[in-house]
Amino acid sequence: MYRITKGQHIHFAHHVRGHRGACISLHGHTWRFDLTVGAQTLDAEGFVIDFAVMKREVLLPCHLLLDHALAIGEDTWRETREPLRDLGVRLVDSREHTMGSRGELQPHLEGDLAGARNELPGDIKVAVFPFAPTSETLAAWLYKLADERLADDRVRVLSAAVYESLHPAPAFAEYTP
Repeated sequence: MYRITKGQHIHFAHHVRGHRGACISLHGHTWRFDLTVGAQTLDAEGFVIDFAVMKREVLLPCHLLLDHALAIGEDTWRETREPLRDLGVRLVDSREHTMGSRGELQPHLEGDLAGARNELPGDIKVAVFPFAPTSETLAAWLYKLADERLADDRVRVLSAAVYESLHPAPAFAEYTP
């Protein structure tokens, strides 16, 4: 079997609802999302799948959803949308002092991505998932998204890995069905 892996770094914060430790606080990581796909045979161009297709169909939409966002679960969103709106207004209003206006909205995802979506309370970027966004749940979500968008009769998604940190040592979760 031929196997290829493509990854994408994404900077975002998250909150783990009900966590007994430090992850109850809002905190961020420089995440890395890796996809591994495979096939028994190569296509006419000599690829399992073109890396550009993996990037366009899965990794760039993930980046658009998550880059410089706060990732939270749906339950947390329902409980905090109003305070997040008030906070967002205050944070974005700070541009008035430096730019003379509120500026432009951050690039964000329009619509749904495998059950996740962007909300813009007070014009800050929030990524809302139907689950608490841990490395493990994000890896399973990434796998599902890649399987929906990349798999066919020849190509199989083999695994999805989500790295919370790379330095000083990697810490990641991998999902393989």
